[in-house]
Amino acid sequence: MKNEKCGGAATPRWFGYALQSLVYLAHHAENDVRCPSGEIATKVCTEATLMRRILARLARANIVEAREGRDGGYFLRKPPETITLAEVYRALEMTEPLCTGLMDTASDGMIGMEIKGAFSGIMKETEQLMMTLLEKRTVADLVKEVYEVKK
Repeated sequence: MKNEKCGGAATPRWFGYALQSLVYLAHHAENDVRCPSGEIATKVCTEATLMRRILARLARANIVEAREGRDGGYFLRKPPETITLAEVYRALEMTEPLCTGLMDTASDGMIGMEIKGAFSGIMKETEQLMMTLLEKRTVADLVKEVYEVKK
């Protein structure tokens, strides 16, 4: 498992963990199975505490629901065909866009300071294109790609 800080600010890595957890939940949804956060964390190779933070954000966005108790766990609130990847991205309320590494390189040196404005424009356009693409894809699309290839 990779160590990931469990602080309050969502990072781009959270998006990957969120998508993996939703694919896992969607694959188990047909059997009406509720999955505990520890089980999901193990399947996506992260810490249970971080997984609970991610799932809490998805629950606030009405993407998943949590049930407590002996038969508790997480499950999808709606069909995976209706959950867009853009919805998941927005639910995480990430403080940094996925392409922040570009801006990290534009903070030092003569060229870095001068090119920051150009990089900013590229990042904004990239983010818009990414969101357009994420609106077109659903969790069901990922489930199909992940599980039907293995059959």
